Amino acid sequence: MNPLATNKENEHAVNAVYTTSRIPRHMGNQLIEALPPMVDGLKLLKEMDDPPKYKPEQLTWPKSERMLMVDELSNFNMPLRQQVELFGALDRMIRAGYVGRVPRTPHHAAINQAIYEKQHNLEAFSQTDVQQAVQVSTSLIGVSGMGKTTTLKRWCARLPKVIFHESLNLYQVPYLHIELPADGASIRGLATAIFQALERLFPGSDYVRMYTKGRPNEEMMILSAARLMHKHCVGLLIVDEVQNLANSPKGAQVLMTQLTSICNVLGLPVLFVGTNKAASLLGVDFRQGRRSSGEGIPAWERLLPLSRGGEGEWEDFVGELWQYQWVQNPVKLQPEFRSYLYWACQGVVDLTIKMVKSAQIRAMIDGTERLSIELLKSVYEREFKVLHHMLDALRTNNWALLERYDDIRPLDFDKHLKKLQLEYEAKQSPLYSTKPTDAAFKIRLSEALISLGRTPEQADLAANHAAEQCKNQDMDAALDIARAFLKAEKPVRKKANKGAGGDEPAAADDPARFDANPRDYRRAYAHAEFDNRSVFETLGLLAMLPRVEELFAL
Repeated sequence: MNPLATNKENEHAVNAVYTTSRIPRHMGNQLIEALPPMVDGLKLLKEMDDPPKYKPEQLTWPKSERMLMVDELSNFNMPLRQQVELFGALDRMIRAGYVGRVPRTPHHAAINQAIYEKQHNLEAFSQTDVQQAVQVSTSLIGVSGMGKTTTLKRWCARLPKVIFHESLNLYQVPYLHIELPADGASIRGLATAIFQALERLFPGSDYVRMYTKGRPNEEMMILSAARLMHKHCVGLLIVDEVQNLANSPKGAQVLMTQLTSICNVLGLPVLFVGTNKAASLLGVDFRQGRRSSGEGIPAWERLLPLSRGGEGEWEDFVGELWQYQWVQNPVKLQPEFRSYLYWACQGVVDLTIKMVKSAQIRAMIDGTERLSIELLKSVYEREFKVLHHMLDALRTNNWALLERYDDIRPLDFDKHLKKLQLEYEAKQSPLYSTKPTDAAFKIRLSEALISLGRTPEQADLAANHAAEQCKNQDMDAALDIARAFLKAEKPVRKKANKGAGGDEPAAADDPARFDANPRDYRRAYAHAEFDNRSVFETLGLLAMLPRVEELFAL
């Protein structure tokens, strides 16, 4: 039977094909013997490697196509030691969890009975219900941007989502991946996440409606989730974004107790995944580099150069990444490039990839078609500005300071790259080809300034000034000149006069005109211009900056 044959009743399922195991504890266990064989050595490295489809002739392609090729670096992966260790640990965990969990056996039925009795008595599992056995669970924590979630997805992709055992009439789910929401979740939210994940694997099961209708209490919902995971023989529960437990309204400990108790009763391994903020929740001491419990997956550290005690992986990683240049004038990797990339990105894999991507797109836009130290510095100042404080914390290994910036994920640079591409496309429009000598130049410049929030009078004044200053510059340069002119022209506050009819409306350039509505963000722009402060600083002074957690909740 073809192991990839899809089961007719479930598009996610494949029909089980068994490989006899030589491990005594695994022999005869259909849940284990239906899993793909473990791989290691060169075969594993080849599976994990994912180089871009690069060919030298691509350098002759148009800019738009080469920009798309640069985006291929988003999936770049060079196997690292910690990734190989994770693959091996997860392969062992899922098999260890299935030991003793043989369907249609008294032990399997006993777990069903225990869950039924808890539901019947309206009780929840507690630590006293935990079996006196070694807990097969662990945690994967480390700095954002080191590829934890990406590596997990690569490992999961090696396994079928669902395996159908015809002889048992049973659907096996090798792994279940859930994420905790930004608000930290409740027990109800945790149970619902499990229902949703299983319902995606079993279309038409209607698990969410079935187990949430009538507003059952949290204890009944989590017990129902446990029964479903037991029914479908879930092999590994992956709980991602564990640091969000710190925001749980009921406290992290309550949720952790419920989750670990249930997983221990089921004999289900659980992998907690999170950033360094999760360390305090899981009892991991970063400073001593202690391993977490169970399988002992070490915390994922940043890559270090040889000069700082590294093992050469940083040099290998940058050397491999640097080969993929789609600029028309590729340059060789010099020591100063490698040194600056480490200073700017601090050994964070994702940031390094994003910097090389951004620099290539910048080089295409500005026409130099060549990577340089000056270009990398420009990317750091412009694209990485929001991360400067966090990177400074990494440079000093100040974990206490890093915890403050944990929720600012240094991964989502796609919007920055998209902005660069849009900027390039915009510069191809007729607007940017208009010259100061053209009749439409002042009109278009004035309209652009009005769209940025200037009054028509201010826009016309600045447009006239910029047109006089510009000679052969384009519209982009003229906008910079106009904005600098407006910034230098500090408005004068006009005092409101009281008359018989009451207070006169505030003048157009008076920031007080927005103060009636404390949530009107135009207040910050108006006061910033009037007081000659940055908008960001003014937002803080007016208590209008949302907390990072609130932004992620959106």
